[in-house]
Amino acid sequence: MLCGLRIDTGTTTTCTECDRALTECDPVTIRLHQNRQDIQWHLAACYCLGCVPISFEGLPSTLGTQLLCEGRIGIMQDGQTHQTWPVLVSPTIIETTRRTHVTYHATQEVSE
Repeated sequence: MLCGLRIDTGTTTTCTECDRALTECDPVTIRLHQNRQDIQWHLAACYCLGCVPISFEGLPSTLGTQLLCEGRIGIMQDGQTHQTWPVLVSPTIIETTRRTHVTYHATQEVSE
């Protein structure tokens, strides 16, 4: 579900907060949102380790569900077009607003 989620185009991405370049194997935390009628997650932000928010307080609110997920950057390549892009690898959910719209801090592994 979240493993392989496209983070950006090209071979790198940048931290939403500090603009630090993030490349393959770098640890990241991403913020995702999902509208109530949607089944797909949408990337809202990507953070380096130094800029990770500790909760959803102070972050832009969205309708539906928000999710903070830790992982690392992997690189996906399309052999026919020779295009590459960063994806999320080894995701672990660290916080969500699902169901009760109240955050919790339980760590849940997401199967790959």
